[in-house]
Amino acid sequence: LVVALEIGTSSSATRIIGGAQFSHSFYCLGRPRLPLIKMQYSSNKRASASISLPSSAEGVERNEPIVKMCGITSARDAEFAAKAGAKLIGMILWPKSKRSVQRSEAKEISRVAKSYGAEAVGVFVDDDEETILRVADSCNLQLIQLHGDSSRALVPALAKNNRIVYVLNADADGKLINSPPSEEYDIDWFLVDSAEGGSGKGFNWDNFRMPSVKSKNGWLLAGGLHADNVCQAASALKPNGVDVSSGICSPDGISKDPKRISSFMRSVQSLSSRR
Repeated sequence: LVVALEIGTSSSATRIIGGAQFSHSFYCLGRPRLPLIKMQYSSNKRASASISLPSSAEGVERNEPIVKMCGITSARDAEFAAKAGAKLIGMILWPKSKRSVQRSEAKEISRVAKSYGAEAVGVFVDDDEETILRVADSCNLQLIQLHGDSSRALVPALAKNNRIVYVLNADADGKLINSPPSEEYDIDWFLVDSAEGGSGKGFNWDNFRMPSVKSKNGWLLAGGLHADNVCQAASALKPNGVDVSSGICSPDGISKDPKRISSFMRSVQSLSSRR
């Protein structure tokens, strides 16, 4: 008789009893891989056990915030970002932005993001429900990010069948200038940005107080972040994720710079030893 048990984030345990095999699943949040324990029983009822330990590179609990890289304008930049470790790839579908993308390009960005295990986020500003749903479907978006009062007002309808990033804006002093929804909806993320999203301008982190909100994944901090200040910002406010756009741009302010992407990720990853 052999009994094997492994407990992990999404692992399985198998028991063999009298020639029959039974499998069960166990979940343990925050511990990616625990040792595999095997016990063997011989016919004389003597037992022996062995433990298989993961290597030092495995099973390490990562404690840094997740990263959203926004204002992605090409499949090439999406690949750079996702390969570097960004889990959310944002593209702007608002024509008035200098970083806006056409639907054909947005669809390709979505494809590349998904191929590297990231999720595609479409940014909408004061669009109507029909437009948002049509574009989200044609571009294969996984999340819809809502800016502007008109778009945010659509949350009751959109949240029923779509994954939502709800944007809150703070002024330069760190005071919110708009509010969370008055009712509770099924929202994936709240995102706190400066008053002028995508401008590279931040706000006063010391004065900011995150309101009490409920969402599936927590909240993202945006607004003027770059490799040299993201650690300070994340340490001060302890968001669940950080959102960067201008801080990883090339000098043209549109395309992304692979070196800046790498530098930003190194800074974020260094937070795991500080938290």
